[in-house]
Amino acid sequence: MILIRHLRWRLRPLAALSGPSFSTLTASASAAAVETERTIRDGPRNDWSRDEIKSIYDSPILDLLFHGAQVHRHTHKFREVQQCTLLSIKTGGCTEDCSYCPQSSRYDTGLKAQKLMNKDAVLEAAKKAKEAGSTRFCMGAAWRDTFGRKTNFNQILEYVSEIRAMGMEVCCTLGMLEKQQAEELKKAGLTAYNHNLDTSREYYPNIITTRSYDERLATLQHVREAGISVCSGGIIGLGEGEEDRVGLLHTLATLPMHPESVPINALVPVKGTPLQDQKPVEIWEMIRMIATARIVMPRAMVRLSAGRVRFSMPEQALCFLAGANSIFTGEKLLTTPNNDFDADQMMFKILGLTCKAPSFPEAESTLGPQTCEEAISNVG
Repeated sequence: MILIRHLRWRLRPLAALSGPSFSTLTASASAAAVETERTIRDGPRNDWSRDEIKSIYDSPILDLLFHGAQVHRHTHKFREVQQCTLLSIKTGGCTEDCSYCPQSSRYDTGLKAQKLMNKDAVLEAAKKAKEAGSTRFCMGAAWRDTFGRKTNFNQILEYVSEIRAMGMEVCCTLGMLEKQQAEELKKAGLTAYNHNLDTSREYYPNIITTRSYDERLATLQHVREAGISVCSGGIIGLGEGEEDRVGLLHTLATLPMHPESVPINALVPVKGTPLQDQKPVEIWEMIRMIATARIVMPRAMVRLSAGRVRFSMPEQALCFLAGANSIFTGEKLLTTPNNDFDADQMMFKILGLTCKAPSFPEAESTLGPQTCEEAISNVG
């Protein structure tokens, strides 16, 4: 009789549980839980308020981690991670004053300015990256902009075309672009263009004075209008407050279209730069950024980017669980240290991650999962 009564109670409709205890439970749901349910039900939105994003960001960390994972599993193949390789094809001598950057000519970091790499060297690096399992090859040049650099720009167009012909996605980060240049990059076969906002509009003047926030947004608009995928995120650990991290995510999440890629970088302090003494970013700060980005921009590739070298495999696993599904591979990210290739492949093997194949709207990929699995199987 006791068992029958127990089963009857267990089978009562949920609506019948309308007493104080159930109401209290519903009212106590975190913002991450509420917004995750809405994101899964209604899909992406671009009308987020800053307060809504702050409420998600401020949710209890385990709750935020769980619900970031929910959105991730609903929207993406949750074990699939994109491997990208970033090469500095023109290093140092930049005229900008970005406080975090060792490539600025204004700071004494011991980095010597170099000319644009020749085509053979760039293509060889792309070939090695593909053989190692990368499906996106990114080229970075330490320039404020590409204006008046016709010869170098035309060389880069050639690099883009040849790397694209190798069956890889191709990304560039060359500073500010004009509309015509974005269109030329699109014709050459460029997949994505990276132009980070770095931080919130409010904190931005504390980090950079040589390029305005609106100039960055204008470049993103040129890229979008040219039909190139937008890659834009930011850096945490610059001395900003949590409200600035929320502000960065709010700006990205309220663009007319969400960026296809959102890199979340942890500052790697470099001696000689104004931010050389900044304290390291904690893993929980990265998880908050990644999970919040995942919930408010569900379809974006959220990239665990610079600073990953400081995090252990278990810490990185938490980032993937929270919603990160892209990384940079290779020994360096432009000029700063990055995770060892063999260690990354071992991580993929241990965590059961799979490599995301390149995505081309106009054609089938020429680099399928088998190539990625072969790269992983060669470990140990």
